Amino acid sequence: MKQQSTQPRPTFAALEKINRFYILAFVPLLFIAYFSPFSVIIPFYGFLLLLLKSQRLGSLEKGSFVQRVLGLVIIVGSFFAYYGVVLVYQGAAFYTAANYVVYLLGLLLVFFRFSVLKEAFTSFFLIVAATSSTFISALLKPLFSPYTDEFAYIIVNILKAFRLDVSLYYLSEIPILSLVSLQGNIIIAAFVYECIGVYSALVFSIILVVVLLEDPSKLRVQLLWSIVGVLSTFALNILRVTIILLTDYFYRAEVGATIHYVIGYTLFSIWLVFFLYAYSKRRVLQLKFQSLWRYLKRPNRA
Repeated sequence: MKQQSTQPRPTFAALEKINRFYILAFVPLLFIAYFSPFSVIIPFYGFLLLLLKSQRLGSLEKGSFVQRVLGLVIIVGSFFAYYGVVLVYQGAAFYTAANYVVYLLGLLLVFFRFSVLKEAFTSFFLIVAATSSTFISALLKPLFSPYTDEFAYIIVNILKAFRLDVSLYYLSEIPILSLVSLQGNIIIAAFVYECIGVYSALVFSIILVVVLLEDPSKLRVQLLWSIVGVLSTFALNILRVTIILLTDYFYRAEVGATIHYVIGYTLFSIWLVFFLYAYSKRRVLQLKFQSLWRYLKRPNRA
């Protein structure tokens, strides 16, 4: 006998309300993409986290009239958040993740009871923490700067494996790579702290923390995947720099500069999607590896 679900179906009014909320929550992402295209990545992931909670959000009632008025005031104020951010970070775009977080806070207070902030915590944490990684990365600079030598050494040896005419020297303790391009031009690349990939590893770690907060897996499994993920992010950065220099070698520095602008965000986004998919399918992958391992251990496979 087929059992009927005891969970009540959402009413048409509830569906209409949640749809309006998500439309209004998505629109500011277009503003961020317009002013700073790659800055929209983290806010978009925050939006997706809210989207995954649509069923829980749809069951929440509206707050009081005073709360909704407060929410509207916060929404209006969100468009002026730039003037506070620019005092700390002068390179900030007019509409960034900081504006979006304030806007989301106001929007949630307009549509739902105050308790909704508990459901939205992971989205807020992701956006705020990830966009603050620039400042955290700057604080870690004295700790990780000495590793630029090792990073430069790895890149040089990779390029030598491609039989390229490359050398490494130092200028005021900064590793400088010299590469003769296919056209005979000399390409100079300085390896500084920002090349190592600490910022990418921080952003990845923050996203990973958000994922693990809502995952009931064992701590040992979470730690194993976290270590693999963070180390792979550093390896991904080595791939990024290698691609940039190979582009310089084959297609001149002008093309390499364009690749330099987009390749980091592109590779990071692809890697993040791949990692999260693999993590969600980890039990299936584990069974397949175990099956393959048993097959390889069989004494008479032929």
